Amino acid sequence: MAAKYIMIAREIKRRILSQHYAASAPLPDQFALAAEFNSSRMTIQQAMRQLIVEGLVYTRQGQGTFIRKNFLQLSRWDLPGSDYFGATKTWESVGEVTSKIIRFELRFPSEKEQASLLVGPDDPVYDFIRLRMLEGEPVSLEFTLMPVNLVPGLNRGHLESSVFRYVQEELALKIMGSYRIVRALKPWAEDKQYLNCEETDPVLEVEQVIYLEDGTPLEYAHCHYRYDHGGVIVVNNG
Repeated sequence: MAAKYIMIAREIKRRILSQHYAASAPLPDQFALAAEFNSSRMTIQQAMRQLIVEGLVYTRQGQGTFIRKNFLQLSRWDLPGSDYFGATKTWESVGEVTSKIIRFELRFPSEKEQASLLVGPDDPVYDFIRLRMLEGEPVSLEFTLMPVNLVPGLNRGHLESSVFRYVQEELALKIMGSYRIVRALKPWAEDKQYLNCEETDPVLEVEQVIYLEDGTPLEYAHCHYRYDHGGVIVVNNG
């Protein structure tokens, strides 16, 4: 589970992007935020530092913390590189996320998939491809594998809404984090068909393994983004 200041920073970021806070006024002061989030003032200060590093806010000595005037220019497509909580959650402040199921089947995993998911050759996995759309516009194409024994009862309804909501709220599984590799690829046939990519358009691929709290792999996936519809944000707090 993410540190509390990260969770607070995410919520404040969601409010900023949804224009819940007026851009012309300072954010609520640290004491008010600490009371709202039931946290210490130091935790709020950490959350604010996170948002400053991400370029959303700035401080004026003695006047408070303000939203940067150019915050709306932040790419709505970009996703955090340090953690993962699903497309529905990632873009919920931007607009409606919908899914089109391209494939949904059960099969046995390959050797590479067995190694990535820490399963045996006779352990069945869900194999599904989803086109994720934001306000009706194609954003990403996800090629996903999940062990059947970890996610019993997964169905098309979950795939059309939010798999991670089902995993976290109904199955009560806790996600710890992810291991991700980001690379550029030539478009696959599916990218050309569903992401409207041309033969010469590069595709951003995020290959990832999502882990549960105890370190068990929950998901092995390849997520593809058009070159103009994808970016990965990496924030260094060191």
